[in-house]
Amino acid sequence: MTNKRDMLASLELMDIRQGDIVLVHSSLTSIGYVEGGAGAVVDALLEAVGPEGTIVMSTLTGWSEPFDEALTPSAVGKISETFRQRVDARRSLHPVHSVAAVGKHAEWITSGHERCDTGCGPETPYFKIKDMGGKVMLLGVDMDRNTIMHALEEAIDARYLRTVTIPAPTYIAGYGHKSFTLNKFPPGHRDFLRLTPVLRERDALVEGRIGNAAVLVMDVRAVFDIGLELLRDDPLFFICSNPNCNSCHWSRLLYAEEAIDYSMYHGNGCADRTCEICVVEN
Repeated sequence: MTNKRDMLASLELMDIRQGDIVLVHSSLTSIGYVEGGAGAVVDALLEAVGPEGTIVMSTLTGWSEPFDEALTPSAVGKISETFRQRVDARRSLHPVHSVAAVGKHAEWITSGHERCDTGCGPETPYFKIKDMGGKVMLLGVDMDRNTIMHALEEAIDARYLRTVTIPAPTYIAGYGHKSFTLNKFPPGHRDFLRLTPVLRERDALVEGRIGNAAVLVMDVRAVFDIGLELLRDDPLFFICSNPNCNSCHWSRLLYAEEAIDYSMYHGNGCADRTCEICVVEN
């Protein structure tokens, strides 16, 4: 069993300090039994950074239905969903890449997301956290759950980023008769796990545990600096070499500037036509 006191001790060992700004990605089940459940995890995180700090969580959503700030649940776990429902939480307005925040800088971090050109690029909460010297915590999840990675892809204008039209979110007047364009949308598979050993080798990771969950803590600026160095040397660094991975195969052809026979992907994936991993569309 893990309780709030245990979590606070672990957070201190992982260099989470008063005044920190921390973007948290999490899995409640990975921790094991938590006395007080997801709410206790949230309380421990907020107490660890104190009144001068800020906790931020991605509250990512699907895009088949209009996004509603108050009603659309987070699709990335119980802790995130519990966090966004707090009365003191602010949620940014973006139909896919929204975040929720509580603390001193919550209003600044979440404001203006709806006016950004993309979901994860400049002036979004993800760049703001980097500019403010924030940290990322992966609590029981791997690097492939780190939304900051999409910000890196936007920074190099990766060729595989797409333009996608989805139903307009409810914060747009007359949304029921409108659509919304996602620019530089990051679909498909990427091997973001490749970054973890590099960060470890560069002494850019703090590692620990909360209950049964492995935890990684990293400085967002360091992730940007190291990640962009890798991507500028090789823009396909996060693209896997598995020939049976539709999206990565497609991404490599884009960079090779080869003609693409899209018929090769038809039926070559799962049965869910809305799956962003398997489906490749011209």
